[in-house]
Amino acid sequence: MMILSLKKKKLVKQQRHVCLIVLTLKKNVVNKRPPKNGEVRQKIQNTLLVDGNALFKSGYFGAKGEYNYKGQHIGGIYQFITMLRKLLTENMYHRVYVFWDGNYSGKLRYEIYNPYKSGRGKDYVNGTQPIDEEEVRERRVVMQYLEDLFIRQLKHEVVESDDFIAYYCLNKKPNEKITICTNDSDMAQLISEDVRIYFLHFKNYVDTSNFSSYFCYNIENAALVKSMIGDTADSIKGIKGLGVDTLVKHFPELKERKVSLTQIIERAKQIQKERAEQKKKPLAVLDNIINKTTDSVLGDKIYEINYKLVDLKNPMMTKEGARELELLIEGDLDPEGRSIKNVLSYMEKDGLRKLIGETRYENYLIPFKELISRETKNNLLWTNTIKMKNWDINSYCISMTILFVKDILTSSILMKTH
Repeated sequence: MMILSLKKKKLVKQQRHVCLIVLTLKKNVVNKRPPKNGEVRQKIQNTLLVDGNALFKSGYFGAKGEYNYKGQHIGGIYQFITMLRKLLTENMYHRVYVFWDGNYSGKLRYEIYNPYKSGRGKDYVNGTQPIDEEEVRERRVVMQYLEDLFIRQLKHEVVESDDFIAYYCLNKKPNEKITICTNDSDMAQLISEDVRIYFLHFKNYVDTSNFSSYFCYNIENAALVKSMIGDTADSIKGIKGLGVDTLVKHFPELKERKVSLTQIIERAKQIQKERAEQKKKPLAVLDNIINKTTDSVLGDKIYEINYKLVDLKNPMMTKEGARELELLIEGDLDPEGRSIKNVLSYMEKDGLRKLIGETRYENYLIPFKELISRETKNNLLWTNTIKMKNWDINSYCISMTILFVKDILTSSILMKTH
């Protein structure tokens, strides 16, 4: 696991702890009118959560032909930073988090379903190692850019990025509005009044108001539908012969309201009974739903285990992972050594100026400057629940630094061996 960028904090000293919390709460309150019935209104905090692997791969493979003067591929770097710039330009965010998968990310699901992501060549015994040298190099370069742009990052060896994003959404602050950036349709189940998603493949934001324009079922049924039809991308097999269109065709109520698996099975039995009374042949796909017929190794446990695999309302999280996320959220970013000048230097060295274009180059990083200003302006806005002691942060930062260095060395060794 690895957290980048936490500061060895001048955290709240015990004698000032109560005072600082009071000050923070006062700064959060917006008194446009007298509160009613003890109501306390707080300023809205906008947060952007990025599926790092999804965004990087989208840019890396989507801009395969982009190279710099050294012959190095730079499409992944350019597309990643440019997409973040687009999102920051379109909306004001107080914080941005990027979550990365580690070499064993997904192991928690693999332990209950061995074929998990087998189609992607995942190795949960020895750890999945990237074999593309350019991909390894570019991913590391992107991480360095993000560090200097004051973007918070978390990489865990076991917990997947979508579980961190789901866990964050489920434990968000009451005054927090979240935007997720991903191409993973599984995350659609996280959409709510306070959570929306920018889907990379749709090139648009999806929220409660336009969900039905992109998905043919009610948002409350997202996990149920996925558990029944499976997920080819993750090598999760569903009911034999069942696809989303067929499912919604026979059970249109999935579009209208929240439906349970029991209701689906009972309705399938009813349809088959009506067909028998009309002297029609039973539909094989409905029999498959009733009898749990599948090519999956799960057999008659398919509904139970598939739902666990896809249900992001109950993310697969370790205590250690939850603690690391808490530290990343509550800690401050150390400004020492970080600067926009560093990023400009990287851009020149990596040959991004030509891709960006002279007309855009001068103002290209302005959205990031505004984010940096918000991150550094007043950390008190985000420390109203800090209870960690100085030794906790210091020891944690030391251990994370060691892991970060180890990760870089591992990547370097891999590049040399290939």
